[in-house]
Amino acid sequence: MTLWSDTKALYKREMLVFRANLRTNIIRAIMFPLIIIVFFGNLGNVISNIPIAVVNYAGNIQSNQFINALQSGGSTLKVTTVTSQSTALGLLSQGQVDFVVVILPNFPSKSGGAGVDVYYSSSEFTVSEAGLAYIAKVAAEFGTSALSDSQPVLQQQSTVMSTPINGATGTYKDFLFSGVLPMVIIFSAIFGAGTTMISDRQLGNLKTYLVAPIKKNAIVLGKLLAGATTSIIYGSLAIVIGLLNGGTIAMGPLGLIWIMIFLVLVSIAFSALALILSARIKKFEVYAIASQMIALPVWFLSGGILPIQSLPNWLYPISLGNPVTYVNTALRDVMLSGSLPMGDLISAFAVMGIFMLVAVTLAMKLLKSTIE
Repeated sequence: MTLWSDTKALYKREMLVFRANLRTNIIRAIMFPLIIIVFFGNLGNVISNIPIAVVNYAGNIQSNQFINALQSGGSTLKVTTVTSQSTALGLLSQGQVDFVVVILPNFPSKSGGAGVDVYYSSSEFTVSEAGLAYIAKVAAEFGTSALSDSQPVLQQQSTVMSTPINGATGTYKDFLFSGVLPMVIIFSAIFGAGTTMISDRQLGNLKTYLVAPIKKNAIVLGKLLAGATTSIIYGSLAIVIGLLNGGTIAMGPLGLIWIMIFLVLVSIAFSALALILSARIKKFEVYAIASQMIALPVWFLSGGILPIQSLPNWLYPISLGNPVTYVNTALRDVMLSGSLPMGDLISAFAVMGIFMLVAVTLAMKLLKSTIE
């Protein structure tokens, strides 16, 4: 028999085992994304009393109505009016307010330009997205738009640095949605491919494979492909959960294709990593600890929950060496901005592709020597 036919037979065997426990596997697969996307993704919707400073340079009826709308729109914002932009930015730099709203002299601008400038601290992403969304909503009711600038808060009494951004097109729910997808793939791949190898070793199935007329590399490839397939199934379920919870894919159907391509890369890479671990670890308990020690830091340091720019200075360089970071960046391009810059595309494919090839090569080498 050929390597492909042996691999195909073993792949079918692994998928039959998966199907035999389908209900349990599906329930286990949806718990992580369901809890994180539904619960944590909706935290931004209940944030209230966000302190903001408003500077009214227009001084007309519409601008006063705009301020009243900000004040009367429930408990989302706590509005303080000040006389100058420099005073307002001083309050922002001192941490006394989270937003500065500057009503421009041409308010309301209905010619396509912005009638409101918004400055905010980028230190708390959930607060930022909730406040920006509400201010933009009120501005839209007056037929104008808000131009946003992220303000990194320095020491008190220091100068506030302004860094323009390309608008907040997505919410924290969308941000978290894109970050959860690699997490689901990583955890399902590690707990799928690796645990089945340990189980087969303990049950004596590997000994059966050794006396069977099959190629040894087929054992590795069969488990690798089965682990990647189940991971993609779990990732697809996570996408459905995210969309049902109000998440969006800004690029549309084309974006969904890109998402699946990136998830396939991650699934193969981490299925191979799982097989590397299982080549040297013989007990489930030890494997569970070792896999958690790898999977959790990889996900947290990839910007899955918060932007990597918010990490401490000593952790930020480490996150740049994490291959999942580049996949997360590409996913957020697709899901939040609706475009995929060539630089981010090349980075994601190059870094994750190299990681995948190294992991697969090492897995085949280690496991072949282990089962022979």
